[in-house]
Parts: sequence; structure tokens; C-alpha cells
Amino acid sequence: MAEDNLPDALLVREAIRLENLPLEVHMAADGQAALAFIARAEADQDAPCPQVLLLDLNLPKVDGFEVLRQLRASHRFQSIPVLIVSSSDSPGDRSQAEEFGAGYFRKPPSYEEFLKLGVVLKEMLQDKGIL
Repeated sequence: MAEDNLPDALLVREAIRLENLPLEVHMAADGQAALAFIARAEADQDAPCPQVLLLDLNLPKVDGFEVLRQLRASHRFQSIPVLIVSSSDSPGDRSQAEEFGAGYFRKPPSYEEFLKLGVVLKEMLQDKGIL
């Protein structure tokens, strides 16, 4: 997960827990850290290897779309599922996410609505044959 907002990251973890998704969550607090995590996984077979990426767009240092561009350019990780989790409701952001083959979940204002992320993620992973 690449997310710079700790409360949002905790909500994502709670949504995953409530759906009993068998995911070990690794946290990158900015885009640069997310890219370093991916590079480490490419170079070291013993490093944790991402199977799915939950990606905020408005990240410090390197924005989410740049992380997504570099991920899609990676030979090893170009096809892993990506779910954009963003406060942006911009049609341009949604369109660009779709061009990169990423799902999109807009961060809602309420706790209950945010927890629906777990259902969305579960469906995405089932569709991709990961669950």
C-alpha cells in the first residue's frame, strides 16, 4: 500500500481485515518508498513481493501515477492488480487509471462507506484469480 495519510492507511487495513482477505500489508508512506519497495522485490528473490498494489494518487516525493507508470514498465510487476484509493473524483484521474488497467475507489467521507473498500478489493482479486 502506498498511502501518506495514516488514518486512511488504518482504514484500509481495517477494510481488509473485515473481509478476511489473506493479505500481508506493507506500507510505503510516499511514492519514492513505493518505488524502492518494488525495485527491491525485483532485485531480491527473498524480499516481499507485491501481489496487489493499493495506491493513493496524491503522494509526496513521487505521485501515484508516476508509481503506476513505473510499475507498468516493470517486467516482473507490469500485470499485478492495482487499485487506486484516492480522494480525487476527477474524471481525468479515473480515465488515466483505466488506461493503466487500474481499478478506482474514491475515498468517501464516512467510515462505513470507506470500509466498502474491502468488498471492492475482494471482488477485484477474485476477478484476477488471486483469491
